[in-house]
Amino acid sequence: MFNNAALDVIIGLVFIYLLYSLFATVIAEIISTNLGIRARNLKEAIDRMLNDEKEEPGPLSRFQDSFMILKNPDNERITQFYDHPEIKYLGSSGIFKNPSSFKAISFSKTIIFILSNGAENKEQITNTLNSFSSEDNAKNVFDIETAKYVNSLWKESYGDIVKFKLQLEQWFDRTMEQATEWYKRKIQFILLLLGFSLAWFFNVDTLVIVDKLSNDKEARAQMVNLAIAYTENHKNSIDAPPAGAIDKGANNKSLDSLVQVKKQLDADIAKTHTILGAGGWPPTKTEQTTDPKTGIKSYKPNIDPSALSEEQTKAEDGPISFGQCQKWGYFFVLLYNHFFGFLITAIAISLGAPFWFDLLNKLMRLRASNKEDTNSPDNSSGISPLKREA
Repeated sequence: MFNNAALDVIIGLVFIYLLYSLFATVIAEIISTNLGIRARNLKEAIDRMLNDEKEEPGPLSRFQDSFMILKNPDNERITQFYDHPEIKYLGSSGIFKNPSSFKAISFSKTIIFILSNGAENKEQITNTLNSFSSEDNAKNVFDIETAKYVNSLWKESYGDIVKFKLQLEQWFDRTMEQATEWYKRKIQFILLLLGFSLAWFFNVDTLVIVDKLSNDKEARAQMVNLAIAYTENHKNSIDAPPAGAIDKGANNKSLDSLVQVKKQLDADIAKTHTILGAGGWPPTKTEQTTDPKTGIKSYKPNIDPSALSEEQTKAEDGPISFGQCQKWGYFFVLLYNHFFGFLITAIAISLGAPFWFDLLNKLMRLRASNKEDTNSPDNSSGISPLKREA
């Protein structure tokens, strides 16, 4: 069983990860909404359904492709599909006009419309699909391999348009399941980058935080109290950021909600900064004082002494100023000194807020049970039950 001090250190660390994971998630959602990443991801999935791969990409190409979060396929087939009214009018009239989602029935209707030239006629669909034996005839709708697959779906439907629609919709649903995983991976990659940036900017070094909480009883107690208050206010679940919308009005409302969540997180993170003395970007001026008994220097506002220049380190008590160049120098020295601690923090943030929220709740229950065991009548006298019975 954990002793209370070790458990409190873990709770404090998990609480920090939770706050920054939420913060990174909100920023990632704002980025995703403004860059139309959902719509781009959907368009990429439709492109893979309509087009064959021209050549088998190598491992390096696939690795590079995994990090291309802003792909926007542009070819004749994808344009024809997205220009159909069933799809086109699901999007907004703004910059990102493509819809971020649509239902399987819209996919099947559009494909059948294209195959039948708008007639939705069994004979017309059969003739079109039979002509796909020639690559020249197939190229206007599908690539040749995809055309063969769609033709097989038509044959499995025995020429029944209703059954064919269901086959197309099932194909779409299966692809969308995978597309959701693609989107999650892209967001996780964004969270990793954001996590490292936040760790650097706010000086959130996991190794330093563990050391601080292990040795500072007051800071540890304050952090646990913040965690308790947070879990009490969010008993059921964390406040998940709203999903990006496809119309302009809803999009603005979504962004407003995200901004409100971000403001609350700013306040919560500021409290942890006060306790931990974190902060990456230095102030224009800080006051240095030296404790006459211990000789330890302290700074107000707080800074990281390890990132100071040699001249600033040797300065006497009093104000220490930072010019613009000195601020950037401090900032990059901070990265050099704490790179691995920032990396650990970034990896933790990329795991996502739900993971840390669930873990924090479990740790809180464990802490409560520990406290009950410590305060139970059997342990209050410090004598074991066996000795009392004897």
